Amino acid sequence: MATISRDFEVHLEADRIVRVSVDEPCGVEIESPTVVFIPGFKGFKDWGGWPWFCGEVAAAGHRVARINPSMCGVGAGLDVFDEPERFARQTLAHDVEDVVALLQHPEMSGSRILLLGHSRGGLVAALAANPCSGVAGIITMGTPDQLLRLTDEEINRWLESGIREIVNTRTGETLVQDRVVLEDFMQQGDRYNAPLALSKARIPVLAIHGDSDQAVECSAATRLLEGVEERYATSTLIEGAGHTFGLVHPFTGPHAHAQQVIDVICHWIEEEFSA
Repeated sequence: MATISRDFEVHLEADRIVRVSVDEPCGVEIESPTVVFIPGFKGFKDWGGWPWFCGEVAAAGHRVARINPSMCGVGAGLDVFDEPERFARQTLAHDVEDVVALLQHPEMSGSRILLLGHSRGGLVAALAANPCSGVAGIITMGTPDQLLRLTDEEINRWLESGIREIVNTRTGETLVQDRVVLEDFMQQGDRYNAPLALSKARIPVLAIHGDSDQAVECSAATRLLEGVEERYATSTLIEGAGHTFGLVHPFTGPHAHAQQVIDVICHWIEEEFSA
């Protein structure tokens, strides 16, 4: 099915902009929910295969809105980290605020919403889907069950130095996180507890993971769903798949693992939301 794409922005504050790209089928009335794609840590909406991936979900008959969170570090350049000072201060709370603002935007009115998050984006999806949000379902891809998985030594080093340097293996850049990000995480407690948020949301949740994921162990999918009622919880392992399901940056073409994920997502949407 042919698709069309368009872009718009959501302004939270003078200096915080959520950039959004929408892919949707041409010439058909869309009755299925709108899928909001949230990229992971060091990711962005135009990274590698994500435009292709979201375009394929749209070609299956769904409207897909992929976003750059306002603090992700990728600004007007769209595919470069031209706002490193924002990335340095990006917290889960910032990203949740971005999603909430998007859901309240006129572009999203009148549609049921599914939040689809890759890696850290799945945590954002879980935390944004409170019972009052109007979110109809959650899909996670390669998502950890907790935000920071650091040793005490790594945490102390971050607190003492004031920064944490991170090599972005997908782009080759060295990025920096400020100590305020760690302090925010330490202060939030259960407000950043994704499994707890999912259990309270009482909506369908699909957790997808690659069984060869080297970045996030696949048992995280089980832990994400441990408090979700059985009737709402679905888990799928993609055999042989890594953290990005075969997709790379820059994009080198489709991959069978990513296509499997697309098929799983579209089948799940049909099963859960076709009525």
